[in-house]
Amino acid sequence: MQLRYLCLFALVAMADWAHTNHAALGQPPNVVFLLADDLGWSDVSCYGSPFCETPNIDRLASRGVRFTTAYADASICSPTRASLMTGRHPVRTGITTYIPGLRHASGQWTTPPNELQLALEEQTLGEMFQTLGYTTFYTGKWHLGGKGYLPPQQGFAHYVGDDQLGRHNKDIQVGQRMVNAFTEFLDGPADSDDQPFLAYLAFHEPHIPILEYPPYIDHFREKAASLGRTPDPLPFRDGLQRSRQDDPAYGSEVAALDGFIGQVVAALEQRGLSENTIVVCFSDNGGLSIKAQPGPTSNTPLHLGKGWLYEGGIRVPLVISWPQKIKPAVSDQIVTSQDLLPTLVDLAGGTTKLAKELNGIDGRSIAAALPLGTGQTPRKLPEKAHFWHYPHHHGSTWGPGAAMRKGDWKLIQFDYYREVELYNLASDLSEEHDLSEQFPERVRAMQAELAAWQEEAGAKFAIPNNMMPDELVAWCIVPFDAVERGPEARAAMLRELGIRRLAYDWREKHIPTWPAELAALEQHDIELTSFWCSASLNPTQDRATQLILEFLAKNDVQTQLWVMLPDHELAKISDANARVERAAQAIRSLAEKAAEIGCSVGLYNHGGWIGRPSSLVAVMEELHDLENVGVVYNFHHAHDDLDAFPQALHDLKPHLMCLNLNGTSVGGPKILPLGQGEVDRQILSWIRQVQYTGPIGVLDHRQDTDAKESLQANLNGLRQLHGFGK
Repeated sequence: MQLRYLCLFALVAMADWAHTNHAALGQPPNVVFLLADDLGWSDVSCYGSPFCETPNIDRLASRGVRFTTAYADASICSPTRASLMTGRHPVRTGITTYIPGLRHASGQWTTPPNELQLALEEQTLGEMFQTLGYTTFYTGKWHLGGKGYLPPQQGFAHYVGDDQLGRHNKDIQVGQRMVNAFTEFLDGPADSDDQPFLAYLAFHEPHIPILEYPPYIDHFREKAASLGRTPDPLPFRDGLQRSRQDDPAYGSEVAALDGFIGQVVAALEQRGLSENTIVVCFSDNGGLSIKAQPGPTSNTPLHLGKGWLYEGGIRVPLVISWPQKIKPAVSDQIVTSQDLLPTLVDLAGGTTKLAKELNGIDGRSIAAALPLGTGQTPRKLPEKAHFWHYPHHHGSTWGPGAAMRKGDWKLIQFDYYREVELYNLASDLSEEHDLSEQFPERVRAMQAELAAWQEEAGAKFAIPNNMMPDELVAWCIVPFDAVERGPEARAAMLRELGIRRLAYDWREKHIPTWPAELAALEQHDIELTSFWCSASLNPTQDRATQLILEFLAKNDVQTQLWVMLPDHELAKISDANARVERAAQAIRSLAEKAAEIGCSVGLYNHGGWIGRPSSLVAVMEELHDLENVGVVYNFHHAHDDLDAFPQALHDLKPHLMCLNLNGTSVGGPKILPLGQGEVDRQILSWIRQVQYTGPIGVLDHRQDTDAKESLQANLNGLRQLHGFGK
């Protein structure tokens, strides 16, 4: 019996020696990736949490590097998980959301299609480490696809999924089962394969619904009670954010997560594996602090939380530990989720072998920024721009938008809320002081860089409501229609296409049909948004203009008059100021008449001097005292002025009554269907950058085309330009 114990002791000792001497023999490191679900930057003790307690994460940080400026590449789970698996930005994987927003909310935009599974063609973390000779293991939340797209199909040979773990939203034992599965892996495949291993544990904690964990709940109830009454939630946009951390159940769930992490580390230590194992602790996005009702945590001092592109939604805890190689440190190196794959490959010595696979990723290795104990001083990596693109609605009340950080500067472009904000994070971590008005040139430079990246990455966008068929304005479809539809057929055609607004262009032969046109539009519930008016410099004396005014007055129609002034006449005036005054005088005389019948006047660009953005703005400034004047800008007359954009659109925006779009190519035909022009996506980007919310018109302007076909082509093209496919 004694001999048997001695033999058993010898076998255990030999196994322990084999484990602990892998590194000494030059063995590659093992890798354990611990991913939390919705764990906020401020939910961790070593990051300053005033309520949650995470002694095991803190211990891991004390033995490794704690990053103070780590980011998820998205403010929600699936996109970040895709970037972790591929090293690529979520935009490139096609996974930019998972759970849709509050679909019952009115006024939401139409958001782009989203991939619900990670394509099998993607090279994943698991597959790359398999190429390096690693045994791979995955357990926990996946959220990157269902049957046929699960971890076994994405490079993880050993997988324990939800069907074995149970449902986190009802069962507090799921996390413990994950830890148990990990230890079984260590004692089974990882031990018998005599290969290094990659183990990925994607915990469900502390995602809602928040459960009460018995070992911890009483402690956090007492702790919350000692804080007194919970302060009222803080309203923001359409939601309410939690004002402080004091939810006992949330505290217990974070503590449970921390306990699971402690068990994982202990399992490594007990098997002599900890010294040569890289342990990464990360979160897929910030803590959930704001919804229609307050979330379960507060990310203070960071602003807001999950779903939003403020720091609270994307800045997350990150700890990398490798006791044998990495010295303890705190680093302010900016790192995002897409950087972790190349970093781990680099630390595992696989950069050369996987050069082809790594060539197509967006992330970069941060190994050079780590204190590796090799005598080489850690260095700051070269500054680069970091981008976020979230074109969806979310239950946190976020609406489509994007953001970027470069150096200390952070820009958030709220496409849905039609605002842009600028912060200097070095002096304003809480993003309380918007500097966009103080630094407009920086804002525009960053917007341009963001737009260039979105174009290069193939980003998809939500379609604003003013670009949906029922809000678009059909323009140039009366004289430019090969079918030559009459009033009734035209109105019925618009109704069939879902278009509810018409800007009425006409020729002399159409004058007798005006009453029928008005009747048909009323019958089909089509709004007459404007009436074309080609005027002289004395418009009130033009017979055609008088006919229009008389017709509108007689029928009690309040609409816009789109007026083109004769540029050849204005060109005869040599003094620039006098030219502006003469153009303004012409518009003023008509605007005063139009005001008598409740109508307004839009100065229409039609080439020449008067069509330049600077001239249009100058005329409007001369007419600043009139409330019923504005500009109608058409991109089919903008070819010579494209270099002036987007600044020109910034200047025009306060005066715009309508912005008319068509396919636009530099040096090409003036009229193309939307989507066929080489600068069409750029024009839409300019519209987003200036947050223009007014009417949008679509036109074709070719007499040999069927107006219905050309309108349908424009509607299709507009969807394609936003990334909706054909």
